[in-house]
Amino acid sequence: MGDRKRGVVRWREDIGKYIIDYCDNLGKRHREAVGGNEHDAYRILNKRIEEIDTGAFNPSPKTETFQSFAERWLKGKVAIEEATRQSYQGILNNHLIPYFGQGRIGHLKRKNIQEFVNSKAKRELSPKTIENILRVLHEIIEDAQVEKLIVQNPYLKIEKPKSEKPEVDYLRTSEIPIFLKACEGNHYALFYTAVFSGMRRGEFLARKWGDVDWINRKIYVRDSLYKRRFKSPKSKYSKRAIDMGPRLIQVLKEHRVAQDRNRLKAGKDWLDNDLIFCRNDGKPLDPDNLYHRDFKRILKKAKLRSIRIHDLRHTFAAILISASHNFKYIQNQMGHSSIKVTMDLYGHLMPEVFEGAAQKTEDFVFRPAIGPQKKEGVTTDSQPLESIGSGGLI
Repeated sequence: MGDRKRGVVRWREDIGKYIIDYCDNLGKRHREAVGGNEHDAYRILNKRIEEIDTGAFNPSPKTETFQSFAERWLKGKVAIEEATRQSYQGILNNHLIPYFGQGRIGHLKRKNIQEFVNSKAKRELSPKTIENILRVLHEIIEDAQVEKLIVQNPYLKIEKPKSEKPEVDYLRTSEIPIFLKACEGNHYALFYTAVFSGMRRGEFLARKWGDVDWINRKIYVRDSLYKRRFKSPKSKYSKRAIDMGPRLIQVLKEHRVAQDRNRLKAGKDWLDNDLIFCRNDGKPLDPDNLYHRDFKRILKKAKLRSIRIHDLRHTFAAILISASHNFKYIQNQMGHSSIKVTMDLYGHLMPEVFEGAAQKTEDFVFRPAIGPQKKEGVTTDSQPLESIGSGGLI
């Protein structure tokens, strides 16, 4: 029998059913019509009391559809970038709502999620795409749980297609001069900057002359250009100061002189955004045109394989690794959130760079004892410390 202090069972003659009447831990009263069998009524009452005691009680499992909650969830995301909002909306419209839409959010089970993943894998969506979809689904479920629309999170041990590590392509040392030679007369300064700064496409397209610190030889990344709008960078770590070498400084100075000539030609038609890289009227460059019309043509002219503009960023990372820079420095220059991100992306390049490093380490210590040449008391045949580990990666 039910605990009479916690709840009671009553017969309702007008509806021909037993009613269970109980209170939750907050003292809120609940009533449910449970059918015409008194034994079942007491069983259900005991179950509700147990759910309340264990924290599994869900008073409103049928209140909202997945579609209704998901749309409300997205509207509540006030702190996200517009590009992220559009991405989430696309995932809802194209994947989640068509599959889960009219089902009750409180009825969502692990097997439903697993069946959804399996259906997407059969459609041969990439593991990364499926991962992006599931990330949104997971956020929705967690927020629904916070609102107590879901009692126990069903997103548990979901089997997902294994993501392969993204292929990292980059220009080798011998290819960089060929590529830059082909750039002459067609965004030479822009692509030189991309190779020797590691900025993302949206970052170097948004750079202004005010971001250049000529004295301390740094260029500051403060924002990014996306769909003709200036926005915050990919993450807080993307805001960074990138060191400029003397050749890059010279390239930018020569580019500024050329840009000043364009400004004079344009006259009143010049739009002064202070952009380093822009059209001949000062307006921002179109990223798609830059890739399809200019970059691909340059690669063809240079007789190089097809790569992405983003691979110039990988080229910069490969240069830093080949120059034996500290990985913390590489992380900061690339704008990664952690060394782990840097290692995950570029760690596989390390064996090539440091091949023979162990021998070089021992040689640095022991070579002077084998037969050093001394000049005025100074050992001369030991290898300079800064040269250790400089391999032929790129």
